[in-house]
Amino acid sequence: MVSHQNSIRVLQANRWFASGLTALAATLTISPLSALAQITNLPSTLNPSLTFQTSGPARGPIVGDWYTTNNQAVVPPGPSPSSASTDRVHRFFISVTPTDLAAAGGSVTVRVLDGEVNRTLDEFNGNNFAASSGITCTPADNCDPSRFTLVGPGGATLGQLTYNVTAIAADGQNDLLGTITAPGVYQVISESGALPILGNPSSVLNDDDNGFRIQVVGVSDLLIGQFQGTLQQNSGGSINLRLYALVGPGTGSLFFRNFDIDNGAAGLNYISPPGGLGTITPPLGQSLSGNGVWNGGGTLDTGGNTITALNAINDAGYWEVQVNGFTNDNQTLFEANTGPDTSPNTAPNRIPLFDVPPTRAGNFSITTDTTLETPVGQRVCHPFRVTNNFFTTDIVNLVATGTNPNYTTQFFRDAAGTVPLSDTDGDGQVDTGILQPGQSIDLFFCVTPGPGALLPDGSVIVDTTTITGTSFMDREVRSQAGTGAPVPQSVVKTTSPPRTSTGGGGGALPATPNLRLVKRITNVTRNGTVLPGVNFGTFIDDPGTTDDNAPGWSQTTLTGILELPTTNPVRSGDEVTYTVYFLSDGTAPVLDASICDLIPGGLTFIMNSLELGLANTAVTPIGDFFTPLAPLPANNSCPIQTNPNGATVANLGTVSNVAGSNFGFIRFRTRVN
Repeated sequence: MVSHQNSIRVLQANRWFASGLTALAATLTISPLSALAQITNLPSTLNPSLTFQTSGPARGPIVGDWYTTNNQAVVPPGPSPSSASTDRVHRFFISVTPTDLAAAGGSVTVRVLDGEVNRTLDEFNGNNFAASSGITCTPADNCDPSRFTLVGPGGATLGQLTYNVTAIAADGQNDLLGTITAPGVYQVISESGALPILGNPSSVLNDDDNGFRIQVVGVSDLLIGQFQGTLQQNSGGSINLRLYALVGPGTGSLFFRNFDIDNGAAGLNYISPPGGLGTITPPLGQSLSGNGVWNGGGTLDTGGNTITALNAINDAGYWEVQVNGFTNDNQTLFEANTGPDTSPNTAPNRIPLFDVPPTRAGNFSITTDTTLETPVGQRVCHPFRVTNNFFTTDIVNLVATGTNPNYTTQFFRDAAGTVPLSDTDGDGQVDTGILQPGQSIDLFFCVTPGPGALLPDGSVIVDTTTITGTSFMDREVRSQAGTGAPVPQSVVKTTSPPRTSTGGGGGALPATPNLRLVKRITNVTRNGTVLPGVNFGTFIDDPGTTDDNAPGWSQTTLTGILELPTTNPVRSGDEVTYTVYFLSDGTAPVLDASICDLIPGGLTFIMNSLELGLANTAVTPIGDFFTPLAPLPANNSCPIQTNPNGATVANLGTVSNVAGSNFGFIRFRTRVN
């Protein structure tokens, strides 16, 4: 029986309205650790002979010194021009997009496999690869401590694991490091040795290499890469090592470094994306490093291969690093940098390396929906902000769809509407231009209603335009990998002439429908018995929305909780009941209302369990269930059209806005895998 250590929770519903059709997406989420969960590993399971390692500070400049960027072997660090700014940790990047979170049910968990210095993937006390030597570390061996930290996009610590010296952890265990619930780029920092963790400079406690794996549960193809660190090859023979670096648009030069390839590798190539510079093969004596040195004949601070004259667009995508004949028991370091790395200890230009070809890229946000009024013939400009959350430069392409023919529209860089957006990447769409990692840009969508937007009776025609943004990097990498079109993000801009006080029809805007959704967990059963210790009959207010505080709810009784306490987790076989309450409190009925709900990973929909309760009428079966990957119906509002784990669609028809008949609920059950 699998224990599910993470809480289940309910996310706020998404909704949109379109001429006579109202579709609502009800997103319910559970984030358990399941044997069948989607998982991404680093190193990938496709590369079982690779191990990522963290070296202790006494390991010396051969491979070690936390992260080797200068030639110093003493502990504490000795004099060096750059020792004061040395970034003495190993770093790994995890990119999580809004689509990833939706597919995972609202959260992904980060775990560390074999984090202790204790045999299987480790080297300690001067022994090569402890597992092959048949050596097991005990407290008496003074094995190094190790520490792992999950860091959020803003620098906050989201979780930490420490394996100490005296209480040796079980070999190969899988430990929860932290949970990610918001999109962005996260870091895992790893350290080994008593000096950084305990402040103890003893050489015997700072001389080990800790091998481990990073595992993210919830999505099968997340981008997880090494930013700075050590890797070892332990296949028993030579392999052709392949590493991949994501290079953003506008990059003028690259600086690839490798350190301590000392066992006779046969050669090295750098290969650009299609249409770029192609295959670059530096002379053998410059491309491969020797024992204890960087490639290119330079020092530990300056060695490397520089590739110049990149095309700003054609060379963007993923670059492949090929090392042929990478021999067994070879421990080395690789770096990818955008431009010559003049200060490698602070490394502002490093980019992560991946051990499998990326299948997607990009991570951006676009906000927010707005509604504005303006007289006929007078332009009004809707603001919106685009933010590049990725670790490379990117370009976000913008397309406006759904504009009413009675309106004219244009994108601008300024609120005055004097600097139009242009097409900087040559794909036929206007775009943001190149955005640096973390950069936001404020743009404007300007709309002018024509005479046809105001009807003779004084009523108006409303324009609803959707602005869709797609990542240039996502498009390029998906094109290389053959994985389809980029994943969009969108906002809605609504424009109309203002209400008028004269005119044949009285001048009022058309009545507006409105449907509120409130979603709760209303029961969990285990072996037919309600889960003890949880009061499902209470109602927990969601502070993130006012939808559950509307006056119209006084007609009925709402019950349910937002999430299960972590002290009372669900288990395999438990049944979880979800209820989605709806309230039509607009100035017009809601026509053709439909509610779609994607079943998140870790759960299985219980067939024939979807029910409808409308006002005070009897509860009846309703709706359709679409099995995983089955095509979804037209005009649905499911947030992921690929339907990865199944979806329910409940067609409500017309929902009255008259009190007494304008509320109800849908309810269904799921089983924990």
